[in-house]
Amino acid sequence: MADVLVVVAGRMSPWSVRLGGFFCVAGPGIRLDSSRLQLRGKQILWPLAAVALLALVGWDFAAATTFLSDDYIFRLYGRLEDNPLAAFVSDKHGGEYYRPLPMLLWWVLERLADGRAWAFALVSFLLHLLCAVLLVNLGLRLGLAKRTALLAGVLFFVAPAQRQAALWFSASTDLLAASAMLGAMVAFLGSGRRARALSVLLAALAFFCKETALVLPALLFAGGWFRVRQQGGSSPGKAVLLSLAPHLGALAVFLVARFVILGGLGGTDDPSAPWFGRGIQLASGLVHAVTAYAPLPEWAAWAAGVALLAATTAVAWRRHPLSRFAAIFAGLALLPLPAAGWVVGARYFYLPAAGLFLLAAIALGAASRLVVGAAVAFLLCLGILSGHHRAGEIRLYRQAVAAADAAVNDGLRRGHRLFLVRGGVKDLDLAIKLLANKREPRPEHVVLADVPASFVWLPTGLAERLRFLLAEPPLPPAGAYRFGGERIVGQARREEAPDLDEVLTRLPDLRIIRLVRQGDAYGWQDRTQEYHRAP
Repeated sequence: MADVLVVVAGRMSPWSVRLGGFFCVAGPGIRLDSSRLQLRGKQILWPLAAVALLALVGWDFAAATTFLSDDYIFRLYGRLEDNPLAAFVSDKHGGEYYRPLPMLLWWVLERLADGRAWAFALVSFLLHLLCAVLLVNLGLRLGLAKRTALLAGVLFFVAPAQRQAALWFSASTDLLAASAMLGAMVAFLGSGRRARALSVLLAALAFFCKETALVLPALLFAGGWFRVRQQGGSSPGKAVLLSLAPHLGALAVFLVARFVILGGLGGTDDPSAPWFGRGIQLASGLVHAVTAYAPLPEWAAWAAGVALLAATTAVAWRRHPLSRFAAIFAGLALLPLPAAGWVVGARYFYLPAAGLFLLAAIALGAASRLVVGAAVAFLLCLGILSGHHRAGEIRLYRQAVAAADAAVNDGLRRGHRLFLVRGGVKDLDLAIKLLANKREPRPEHVVLADVPASFVWLPTGLAERLRFLLAEPPLPPAGAYRFGGERIVGQARREEAPDLDEVLTRLPDLRIIRLVRQGDAYGWQDRTQEYHRAP
């Protein structure tokens, strides 16, 4: 009742307020100071807004995530390897990469959660949140106003493309590297020896997460240079470069370890896009980083993305000198990407997006609350639509895997060991064998997928018979993953795969299953006799 009187008092005459105050004297803690009431209202509003944002973004990680594709390879490492540190001292990525820290994380999560997706989703959400918080701190260390720095973090946190990157568990390599890099930059721009030591430690962690972290010294130099210039210093280059010596030492240690473990430069032998194709891929990644990959039509994403990038860059360039740093940050973060051959996917542009949203926040720094709120709401709503679209795809994917699992189980009961499942599900063999209800330590069957370059957990007894179906040169280039003595190998690429007639001739006992979509559900049909009777 006292609360009602206090609210009503704000609309009464001064005399009525005094009278109301007389009747409320007995109510402990009741104050009628309107300024304090407004302050308390703001103090309640901001936590509620923060909780709402966390809940809306977090819902994606609860409803729109599952294990896909490369996730199964990481999980098999966690399931089959006894030593969680094995990836630090031996090649566990098939000669392609040296990323021991993410492999360690997956080993821990696989063992702790027994392969349940919620643990991976929670860690992905926390890493994404951490990156947003670190981006806010980076803006503050560089001299941005608190409101501008906070806006950069919020925009990055709610942006659809960055959420989509974080939703794919295999992108934990990118999220771990990004969080360590942003943390290293924040610490580097701090004061004191402890902050610099922490920066070196975080830099080392970033290097052991993903090769894209190799640009970190350049990012640190740019941040230090702009920080000194903001403080009125002159000729900061030499001093900043000298302070980077420990970071460069950590980078040298990583490069030596990588070369020794991989027995060379590493990398993949996959075909690469032409130079102009990579340019289009980089432009596409930047455009989609500020819009979304789905459910917007491609033309709408490009139109909105180009307009947003052009407008924010033009406005920010006139408004604050740190817009130069934001643009340089995004540009430097793009430098390692062409080495991937095909730069397609939101995860590649997770770190460059941090620079883009610093730029956007600077452009919106002097805008009204209405305009800022509209920008955040636009990205938030677009992210909700994107998450809803992805949740539908995830539901269908799970149903397809479940239908394939039912078909394989039926075949196993009948004594079959070789299956070909036609349904467009990559790495289906790994998906089925890693389902929560599977406890067979060494499966003796193989599920071939109709998606080229899919991976299978290859039993020793079937290795010779299935050799003609495997990629040559092998995927990965080192010859296959080897976890705990088990071989995880890739099927042939599309142009190298044998035709179905050859497969049936060599594998007459192959059982052929077709996944059939029936509305919003999946079923399966045994087509073995149909294909074997075909002329």
